[in-house]
Amino acid sequence: MLKTQSIRLGDVVRVKHGFAFSGKEFSDDLSYPTLLTPANFAIGGGFQEAKPKTFLGDFPAEYELKPGDLVITMTDLSKGGDTLGLPALIPDGRTYLHNQRIGLVEIIDPNRVSKPFLAYYLRTPLYRSYILGTASGSTVRHTSPSRIESFNAVLPTLTEQRAIAEVLCALDDKIAANNACVRLIDEHLAAEYELVIQQEKVVEELGVIAEFHNKRRIPLSAKQRDERPGTVPYYGASGVFGYVNEALFDEPLVLVGEDGSVINADGTPVTQYIWGPAWVNNHAHALKGKVVSTELLYYAIQRSQVSTLVTGAVQPKINMGNLKRLQLTLPVPEFRAATEAIISDEVAAKRAFTTENRTLTATRDTLLPQLMSGKLRVRDAEKVLEDAL
Repeated sequence: MLKTQSIRLGDVVRVKHGFAFSGKEFSDDLSYPTLLTPANFAIGGGFQEAKPKTFLGDFPAEYELKPGDLVITMTDLSKGGDTLGLPALIPDGRTYLHNQRIGLVEIIDPNRVSKPFLAYYLRTPLYRSYILGTASGSTVRHTSPSRIESFNAVLPTLTEQRAIAEVLCALDDKIAANNACVRLIDEHLAAEYELVIQQEKVVEELGVIAEFHNKRRIPLSAKQRDERPGTVPYYGASGVFGYVNEALFDEPLVLVGEDGSVINADGTPVTQYIWGPAWVNNHAHALKGKVVSTELLYYAIQRSQVSTLVTGAVQPKINMGNLKRLQLTLPVPEFRAATEAIISDEVAAKRAFTTENRTLTATRDTLLPQLMSGKLRVRDAEKVLEDAL
């Protein structure tokens, strides 16, 4: 039987508020440090890339985060508190800043709790139930350092914590490696595309070469999604926002942000290439290629500029009429077949990596609560890990 200890989190960690960075010095210049925001927290926990907002002013040095720092989001705009109180570890690469909506978790008793283990423990249903049950606010949900520190955690021994974290980290490391391969494929295909159109190109309006399938989209509230749990990804403007039990689509699609997250810092549109069973809400346009493949359409849209198509000061929007007028640069017809073949082969590899990641993520999410509760011991989880990897 798994040996455990009951610990008030505040006895082993301290949660610190971030700094109130002045909005007057926000920037889109990626040469400056990036503000960490709730958008950097994935549903279910973990770090995710988001549209970067940088800061060009001065700030206290203590609010520059380090790779490996454990952080928690303390504000959530969704009605269901989709990411409230969830953890993430700061990755290598870009410099991130600790702003006021994020809690920094500092271990004050390393003899009783392991940071890598805690990064997984703070995803468990028991902790999530506590955070949502003690949250304040209705439209915007809030938690606080004192509420997080008041949670009574049931933790295994430090040796067991480290062993559990090692198993789960092995899965996350493989997921991260696959994601790196996907990024390399995208970078290579973008470079190949540029090379082809430099030779000879044509310009077409998006509305001429693409089909819109917006009428098939249906928005669901967080409550409605909770009432129909499943494995089908629920897509919004910038990514997956949950999972449901039914699909509206089951084919390759290009999603282009319609409102909210619609434009990147470099003026290109927020786009996604998806395939397989999917539910798409009304915050993303759903497109298929008409005279070009859906895959070529994706790379053509991805490199385009949409600044002149965006409307709305508070809530940026690209409506269908404006998006249809988007000018796309394409390879001339005589080069198009060869380009399509290159894209098809590499996108197949991209899809294979992504599909494997979905399996690995499901395995991790299944193992996590069983390991935390002691229903599954580490030695048994390691056998599952061998099969998964």
